[in-house]
Amino acid sequence: MNIRNSFTGGGALAMALCAAPGPEVTIYNQDLALVKDHRSIDLSKGRQEYAWEGVAQTLDATSASFGSPGAWALEQNYRFDLVSRGVLLSKYLGKDVQIVQDNVAQDGKTVSTTLSGRILSVEGERITSLESDGKVYLDPPGRVILPALPKGLLVKPSLVLDLESPKGGRTEAELRYLCTGFSWSADYVAVLDSAGKAVDLEGLVTLQNRSGTAFKDAKLKLVAGDVNRIQERVRHDYSDGFLAEASMAPRMAKAAPAPPQFQEQGLFEYHLYELQRPTDLLDKEQKQVNFLTAQGAKAVTRYVFDESLYQRYWWWSRDNDSRDGLKCGVLLDVPNREENRLGMPLPKGKVRVYKEDKGGSLQFVGEDKIDHTPRGDTLHLSLGQAFELRGRRSVESSDQKDQQKTETVRVDLRNAKDQDVVVEVVERQSWPTWKIKESTLQYEKRDASTVVFKVKVPKRGQASVKYTYWASWK
Repeated sequence: MNIRNSFTGGGALAMALCAAPGPEVTIYNQDLALVKDHRSIDLSKGRQEYAWEGVAQTLDATSASFGSPGAWALEQNYRFDLVSRGVLLSKYLGKDVQIVQDNVAQDGKTVSTTLSGRILSVEGERITSLESDGKVYLDPPGRVILPALPKGLLVKPSLVLDLESPKGGRTEAELRYLCTGFSWSADYVAVLDSAGKAVDLEGLVTLQNRSGTAFKDAKLKLVAGDVNRIQERVRHDYSDGFLAEASMAPRMAKAAPAPPQFQEQGLFEYHLYELQRPTDLLDKEQKQVNFLTAQGAKAVTRYVFDESLYQRYWWWSRDNDSRDGLKCGVLLDVPNREENRLGMPLPKGKVRVYKEDKGGSLQFVGEDKIDHTPRGDTLHLSLGQAFELRGRRSVESSDQKDQQKTETVRVDLRNAKDQDVVVEVVERQSWPTWKIKESTLQYEKRDASTVVFKVKVPKRGQASVKYTYWASWK
């Protein structure tokens, strides 16, 4: 593959090569990484072959780009034919080898004999036929000895470059390429205070490297956002025993907030998080790095009666619905704002919420997933169903003529708690034209199809809301 040098002698190249030698790995959410490997290399004057060892086995060779002020690339070839027993045997097909066979004599001693011959066929990692002294041996046992390592084999995945250097000598160079096998995700732990009005929020980045190559002392960057990629029908075998997800245990005692390890910045329409220290990204390794610590962020616990929640969270229990009504949902709102000790764009991930029991021990109370959340937005976490709050929706009357309908809806709420609560009753209508004619409580119209009633339910008591609406298909 003929290519021209992708960098020029100044500008972008000068800035790229100012950094200290070593790899820089930028990992995206979608099984994708950008590797920029900066090295000092020794070249001879003129045309030569240079093997850039240690590239990712999952490298996309079509994305590889070489740049140097002291050389340019004429060709590049990705060689992944690494040394293995099967590869070595296949390289010696039709050539002479030796097989050492150990036999136990009658006196119990081991006697070794050597069988020399030409390999006729191999299957996988074994010789299936060998010709020696006019005879053909099928599946010959023994230890195989090869005369030498075949040319062209590499012990590490390498990009072999055909370079032209006008002067020779030591020069700076950088190889950049895209590869798969890298992934990252965010996991959060939120610890609620006893009153349920504040949280300590901690975030960890979980990294996985399945690229087949280790990157030592790497400069790590993470990109949060949905980057468009052309979808190819490519299957990667990642059956290496990784956990499906990383567990993140809460801290059992409060500690001083750790200094931030990641620095965030905008990147096009995405967000980039840069680790402020080098780290090792070993192959087949999963590691976690803290990127967020916030203490005492204000939170609001809300109780919601909304039948659509049972469609979104389909695993919620609907046992005894006809007799006792539906359980109300429990939601936790945390504003992502600087005045609330947050205000950092938060990458999508799972949030696990804990709360102290009366003995001071943390207990798990629910979890939810968040999407990429910009600063200024609010985290809305659904924690589950309230044990002691239930609601039942019923239609008291309904009258439909032609394309118009008038209906009266009643929602009854029951509170078995030892404190008063406010339950948000969410009602949704799919009619193109509709309006509420009368209601027992004031309501908030959140959008064209949704209204919310805030119903105060006394402790160990009941409350209800009733409204009549008119709707039309016109």
